[in-house]
Amino acid sequence: MTATKYYFPSRIIEAMGIPFIIKLATKNYDEVTQDIFHQTCYSVEKEIAEIIEEPYPFRGSSLISEFQNNNDDSVDYDTFQSVIDQVKISSRVTNRAFLSHKLDEDSHNLLKGWTIERIFEKDLCPLLGNSEISGISLGGSGDMRVATKKDDDFYWKIGIKNPGNPQMMTGYYLKNGAVSTSVAEKNNPDNSIQQVTVFSNDLVGADIWSVTGASVGMEKFSRIIWKSKLTGILFDCNQGGIPFRDGILGRA
Repeated sequence: MTATKYYFPSRIIEAMGIPFIIKLATKNYDEVTQDIFHQTCYSVEKEIAEIIEEPYPFRGSSLISEFQNNNDDSVDYDTFQSVIDQVKISSRVTNRAFLSHKLDEDSHNLLKGWTIERIFEKDLCPLLGNSEISGISLGGSGDMRVATKKDDDFYWKIGIKNPGNPQMMTGYYLKNGAVSTSVAEKNNPDNSIQQVTVFSNDLVGADIWSVTGASVGMEKFSRIIWKSKLTGILFDCNQGGIPFRDGILGRA
């Protein structure tokens, strides 16, 4: 039986201080498919530009700026409030202060995940209706969203670097879902966790738990893994790589 040959056209778009990586898995990269890919990249660039004009932390007229200036009436909560709510949840779990009108670095990371999720659903998911396209992927700075056409046997290979040894990689195969990796702050004697990767159905949720795991330390995050039935892998200074699946630590 001959293995199916796939092509992986990709493009990097620099925005919001991070590289957004668009990638397709296609069985036939002919002129028609190339045109589809280029049109998709154009749409993604346009969508990112529109988002930057709205919920971007460093523009005077952005949603974040309006929120932090206590101007609630101007905030478009249909596109923004869900992220704020999840930031508050994350802040309670990590015991980090969330002031009523202040967003920290974690909030900006969640907005990045929200941006990837929104663009993925709007601009990439429709491509799975094309007979030649088997998979779609959009990622940026530790976050990734992937999907595969129904009944297709293609899997995305997700490589997770070992922070203690960058030459070592842990590989996962994923058809559909979200992946978020967060690196813990260095020089924190109360936290032996170096890095956390969480797999989930949605990227903002995965973001919350990876940021949480990299912040709260091994003892507390172990309980969170069990209670929330999380799946992923963490790297600990003392114990190395520890996979967890459906809430059970050490289960590959």
